[in-house]
Amino acid sequence: MKKEKRLDPRVKRTRQLLKDALISLIMENDYNLITVRDITERATLNRVTFYLHYSDKDDLMKQSTDELLEELTDSVASIGEVSESFDFRGTQPHPTFVQLFEQIGQHSDFYLVMLKGKVMPHFSLKVMSILTEYISSGLASVEPDDQGLTVQREIVERYIGSAFFGVIMWWLENDLPYTAKQMAAKLMRLANKGPYKEIPS
Repeated sequence: MKKEKRLDPRVKRTRQLLKDALISLIMENDYNLITVRDITERATLNRVTFYLHYSDKDDLMKQSTDELLEELTDSVASIGEVSESFDFRGTQPHPTFVQLFEQIGQHSDFYLVMLKGKVMPHFSLKVMSILTEYISSGLASVEPDDQGLTVQREIVERYIGSAFFGVIMWWLENDLPYTAKQMAAKLMRLANKGPYKEIPS
């Protein structure tokens, strides 16, 4: 997040400790049962320090998710610029594909908790919205009109977005068995050629 980058390193470290503590507690307990005391004890900080940064645990959660979603949006924001000169039929994954997985991989515990849990149900919708917008921008660069598409643009965008979301969830649930670049390459291959080496007869 741009504002976060201008913060004093000590402030950034303190906030990160609190975020990490909250996520680790959510992985163990119901969010509604977690207290500020639980968070500060896990982070090895005192309550006064907590309240210098957040008004309560809901404020910590909201700011953390807002920052994460902004960072995810920023990681794929250049899709249109890069796509104009990119060969989608080549063997290398699109740079923003890699950035997408890198961003999610860097915060894998947070994403896994938020996407699987019921703490903030709208978080999944927001991630899906970012993915769909990302795909829409890329598709507009590659196929500016609908002549090269087999079905309506909106269906293509939702279809690919849902596939991306499902693959991301599989990656997180299986503890990131492939690197970000490997996952980006696999998605690129699926987008170009589909799931089959040869179309079954």
